[in-house]
Amino acid sequence: MIQRAAYLLILLAAVSVNVFAQSTEQNINVKIKPSQTVEERVADSIKERELREAAEEKLAVEKSARIASKSPQELLRRAQTIYVKSGTSYFEPVQLQNELRKRSEFDEWELAIVDGWEKGKLADLTIEVDRPLFTFTFTYKITDRANDILLASGEITAFDGNIAAPILSKRIIKDIKKARGETTKKK
Repeated sequence: MIQRAAYLLILLAAVSVNVFAQSTEQNINVKIKPSQTVEERVADSIKERELREAAEEKLAVEKSARIASKSPQELLRRAQTIYVKSGTSYFEPVQLQNELRKRSEFDEWELAIVDGWEKGKLADLTIEVDRPLFTFTFTYKITDRANDILLASGEITAFDGNIAAPILSKRIIKDIKKARGETTKKK
């Protein structure tokens, strides 16, 4: 019983110390600001829009200047990786990939081909082949992947993708040679 009383006394002392440790006074600061008038809200909205437009315009000018400073020949010359895609069911990208790998210039320039649409984001150049419906015309365009600058384009006439692929690879290599300042050998 004495032990129980001692235990209760200790417990009561601990609780009372805890109660007195907290203060009953709380300071709350409230700042009341008058609401904006309709005119002030409209003026703030207009100013915000003007600042946003000015920032977007400045960014567009900087991006345009960056793109303009890069020449298509320089971009073609420095390219090391290529991604080939097709916009038609009459031509498979692998057809052009195989024909490009057969070219001696491809090895000399140490070019590489990336495969798979998710890897296309890693390539320096994108070559897109298309064939308009009801024609035998295959078109190609070479673009710089980083800023979508059109570097070269052309078209050929062929019956199907198997015939078009070697001709396209020859034309694409010719375009890259021209950009690199190399002359084509006449036979």
